[in-house]
Amino acid sequence: MEHRNLRFAAVMALHTFVSAGTFLLGKAAADAIPTLALGLFRFLIAGAGFLLLARIRGLELWLVARAEWRAYLWAGFLGVAVNQIAFLGGLAYTLPSHAALLYALTPTVVLLLAWARGQEKPGPRKLGGLVLAFSGVVVVLSDRAGGPLPPRWILGDLMILVAVVAWAGYTVMSRPLVQKHGAQRATTLSILFGLAIFAPLGLFGLPKLVVSAVPTMAWMGLVYLGLMTSVVSYLLWFHALAMKEPSRVAIATNGQPVATALLAWIFYGQAITPAFAVGAVLVLAGVLLTQL
Repeated sequence: MEHRNLRFAAVMALHTFVSAGTFLLGKAAADAIPTLALGLFRFLIAGAGFLLLARIRGLELWLVARAEWRAYLWAGFLGVAVNQIAFLGGLAYTLPSHAALLYALTPTVVLLLAWARGQEKPGPRKLGGLVLAFSGVVVVLSDRAGGPLPPRWILGDLMILVAVVAWAGYTVMSRPLVQKHGAQRATTLSILFGLAIFAPLGLFGLPKLVVSAVPTMAWMGLVYLGLMTSVVSYLLWFHALAMKEPSRVAIATNGQPVATALLAWIFYGQAITPAFAVGAVLVLAGVLLTQL
């Protein structure tokens, strides 16, 4: 049992820092590559990666896609098209630490949507967690300890919130697909359907892309988003789910905003303001309450 717990801790620590890298390297890519082109390239890489994994495991995709195409179309629309336009666009305007903190709200938003759909009825503790988590977001968005937030940061934060809601909606609606077809098959089909929706939009971003003007760090960020975030992080996530119940895994991901803020401070010199620290504590405490 102790060995299993140590392995779980190691997997989640690696997942946490891979996710933190998403916001840091993804920021470099989002700053230099047009949002639509970046999303297109990211999911071309991710789609190729998942197709390769499906081929290695011998997973049947075509028959499932034909039978469940409406459900996967919606999953791809929310999880890829809406989520990525809002996430990559928002990341270009706001700070990596803000984006990571807002993404920590995902389990809480999932609970809220499940409650709205009648799938779960939260008790007083979880309702208190919802209020606490969202009050933390209000504190971050009204940060005046280090001066008023620039309008572009506020716009970026609001776009990230849209991405979080889209991802939470994708999570809630794709749960039956994962239970029916398995995690890897369901995720592969969601990404492929999402890529089919996103590709025509992504083409509009290509004329704005000046390849010679994109720095090396941005290309590294693109590859990181496509492989590490979209493939490796997924494998680590489901490896953790095989060892522990989902609530324990969700709680273990709450270190992502802290890791991102620390790495942003170390590598980018981004200050951690008192208001951000207070907001982070409120958000993480609220998420913990909703997951306990």
